[in-house]
Amino acid sequence: MKNDLSLFNIINYRTKFINDLKYQVKNNPKKYQLETAKEVESLFIQMLLKSMRNSLTQDNLLDSNQSRFYTEIYDQKISKEIAKRGIGLTHIILQQIQKINNNFYL
Repeated sequence: MKNDLSLFNIINYRTKFINDLKYQVKNNPKKYQLETAKEVESLFIQMLLKSMRNSLTQDNLLDSNQSRFYTEIYDQKISKEIAKRGIGLTHIILQQIQKINNNFYL
């Protein structure tokens, strides 16, 4: 149960980080747009990895709260590494952020 709570805190931290970036983009759009787009891409990749893992059967000895907790952390790290190279979403997300910011200032 405690590990589920810790996992919830990790996810909350990432969500808070993205919300902080959104606020910073509003205050200084040019500086934080790319960072926000990369973080959103990383979060998408993490969700993709999680969905892929959930599709696997989990009837084994290693299926426990602890293993799920560490798998979630591992997926988060892997998603950040994949996002550094990118899968092509950063550019699209960046365009959307710029479009929103341009409409905001009109």
